[in-house]
Amino acid sequence: DEPEKMREYMEKINYSSRQLLGLINDILEMSRLESGKVTLENSHFNLKKCIGDCAELFRSQAEQEGKSFSEEFDLRTGEVYGDSFRLTQILNNLLSNAVKFTGEGGSICVRSRVREERVKVEIRDTGCGIPREALSRIFDKFYQGDTSHATEGNGLGLALVKRILDLVSGEIRVESHPGEGSVFTVILPLGI
Repeated sequence: DEPEKMREYMEKINYSSRQLLGLINDILEMSRLESGKVTLENSHFNLKKCIGDCAELFRSQAEQEGKSFSEEFDLRTGEVYGDSFRLTQILNNLLSNAVKFTGEGGSICVRSRVREERVKVEIRDTGCGIPREALSRIFDKFYQGDTSHATEGNGLGLALVKRILDLVSGEIRVESHPGEGSVFTVILPLGI
């Protein structure tokens, strides 16, 4: 059936175009970050709302795919000064990975709290986990430890997260066990 084949080809072209555009944007962003041409756009913003908006974006995707999604906020302060766009980039990358690598019936939890002038955001999943030998390379450009999801990404997401955190004097910690899931913990100064 000619119209059906045409629709199928158009869907493939559309998907490939989105993938290519994502790759180009990520490469350009990485280039700007590495060359020091990125300036922070600091302003006052509501931290709880920023984190909540990111979580909500991925909650619906997770639930549609049969995964549970929860949030735990312990934020004594709502208003902070920093770059909300960069924080959103970090959270979107980590949440996207948590949803992507967690199978049906699994769970994702976002926990955030403020302690000693630092914001700590933890993204925990019950996904496939990361092998010990891959942990040291997950922040390298184009590295993909789990090639079964290679068509869904380009290996730049965690590298971008790390470069942004370096830019804002933040840090990231990873704890992971194959078959049990991963915990990514982002720690940022309150004046992000």
